Amino acid sequence: MTTSLQIDDVTHALDGARVQLRLGDERAVVRIDAIGDAAVDAALARVRAALASGASLSDAVRAGEQQPEIHGRCRRVITPGGVTIIDDTAATTATEVRRSLKVLADATRGVTRSFAVLGELVSEPVDRFEDHDQLGRLVVRLDIGQLIVVGHGARHISTAAGLEGSWDGESLLVDDLDAAYDELRAGLEPGDAVLVSAAGIIPLDRLITRLTEETA
Repeated sequence: MTTSLQIDDVTHALDGARVQLRLGDERAVVRIDAIGDAAVDAALARVRAALASGASLSDAVRAGEQQPEIHGRCRRVITPGGVTIIDDTAATTATEVRRSLKVLADATRGVTRSFAVLGELVSEPVDRFEDHDQLGRLVVRLDIGQLIVVGHGARHISTAAGLEGSWDGESLLVDDLDAAYDELRAGLEPGDAVLVSAAGIIPLDRLITRLTEETA
C-alpha cells in the first residue's frame, strides 16, 4: 500500500507547509505547522509508517500533521520586531541550502520581503567555487530581495549574484557576524522574512540569537 502513495504538490507559506497526496482514488492534504523540505520529508515518513501499520489514509494524514519543526532546518523564529527568522543553520551542503532558498522564495513570493543570509558551505575544495557560484545565481533566479554573504570564504556567492544582470535585488558581502547584524538591523521591517543558512564554517546561529533577543 505504501508504495502507491503519490505526492501531487508541496507548497510552503510562512504559516506552514501543505502536501497534496493520493492513495489510489483517495486524496488528502497534510497540513504541517512547519516549513522546509526536511520537515515535509519527516512528515511524509510518518504518513508512510502509519499506512504500513494498517492505518487509514485519514489517520495517516493526522499522524503526518503531528510533525514538529526541525531544529536548524527552516525552523521559524519571530523576533520582537515582528520579523520571521528562518533558522536553517543546520544546512551545510549546497543541496540543502538550495532547497531552503526555494522554500524562502515560495513562502514569501507576493507576500513579504525576503532576505537570505548565507555563510561558507562545507564543500570539497574542488567543488567549493562551483557550489557557491550556483547559490548566488539561484538567489537571483528566485528573485530573493536581499542577499547578505558573511565571510570572504563565501564571496563567490555574492559575486555570482552580482553577475546576473536581470536582478532587482541587492547583494552584500560583509566581513563578519557583527557587520551582518548591522545590515539587518538597519534594513529589516516588521513582516519581513530572513533565511539564515549555510552555517557550517561561520556560526550564524549567533546572529539569530542577537536578532531574536533584541528589544522591539
